[in-house]
Amino acid sequence: MNINSHDLVTLHKNVNREVGKEIFWDGLFANNDIEIMNSLEKLIKENILIKTDQFDISIHKKKVTELKEVLKDSNFKTTGNKQVLINRISENFDSIGNLDLPYVYVTTKKGEGILKDTKYLLSFISNSTSVARAYYLAENYIDKNCEDKVAEIYKFEFQRNYENGDFKINSMYSYELTSLIWHYEHETQDYDNARKYLNIFLYFNFKNFLDDLTNSRYPYYDDKGNLILDKIQDKLINMISSHYDRIFERLILIEKLSNETMFEMFKNDTQKYNDLEDELIENLINYIVFVVKKENDTNTFMKLVETLKNGYTLNKDEFEDEYDYYSNFITTNISTLKDMDSQLEVEIDIRNGKINFFLDDDSLGELIKVSNISTNEL
Repeated sequence: MNINSHDLVTLHKNVNREVGKEIFWDGLFANNDIEIMNSLEKLIKENILIKTDQFDISIHKKKVTELKEVLKDSNFKTTGNKQVLINRISENFDSIGNLDLPYVYVTTKKGEGILKDTKYLLSFISNSTSVARAYYLAENYIDKNCEDKVAEIYKFEFQRNYENGDFKINSMYSYELTSLIWHYEHETQDYDNARKYLNIFLYFNFKNFLDDLTNSRYPYYDDKGNLILDKIQDKLINMISSHYDRIFERLILIEKLSNETMFEMFKNDTQKYNDLEDELIENLINYIVFVVKKENDTNTFMKLVETLKNGYTLNKDEFEDEYDYYSNFITTNISTLKDMDSQLEVEIDIRNGKINFFLDDDSLGELIKVSNISTNEL
């Protein structure tokens, strides 16, 4: 069959539409667009689609005003809703003389099967995973009898990226996980799978946070190597509440699952990827429950922080050299130096014109003194 993914989406968008009123994928009128019309012709040639003006199909394309006009011209009553008007025309069909029925695109029996089998493609319009790739994966890697091809395509893409080592939760590859959560929660109402992939998403998010905490001085440390607790808390709350807190609310506030059950679910859902210590996971789950319930209990957060300090944070010694280095600098400006009547010497490299400035000892001592006074006042 010489039908591609774009032809199939065109089929879905234009089936049961009136000929001459074809639309693009976004619903705008195609106005005889070459690609749309070529796709429709291919579908007709492959006996997937036909044009028909059969009464039972075409009559419904008529507006109420048009139906009343037809009845009026043949001296029949024009009262009633649309279905009543259609029934009246049908009952008096042989006596109706001005009935001009439009042609409509309808599927053949073959086309009905194709519509059912390819409905999943509509989920990939304006999607990070293109319609073309979704169709390719479904045709080559997904079980033909699979009932939820949308989910299987997202899972395939996520697993491929993970196995290739390309997966980063903050990159475009997290799209498959967030799409799976949305799909299961909103499109299929499969809350068990929604929870499962939320836990996997949370796990990778938390792992990225731990990588930052153990490999970068910023943004979670001050210049002396102390943890900035507000920034850590903001990060964790955003991680938990990023559009998916309603799933946690369902588990904690509606189903009233215990912290222990939440912990076991998280472990089971993430076991394929998880390499974190149980104590850390347990404290994370306790903190999630704390955030969702909005309880006033700082101990839960501090327990998680203390666990992080045991193997997931930078050593303060790594900050000492940098702190000592910057402690030897004073920030000032030319106006301040002029007000102090400082003796400023200028050194110029005649090879490249580079300029260095130097203060005499008395001026430097005075500047240090002034700087220390200002700092103490703060």
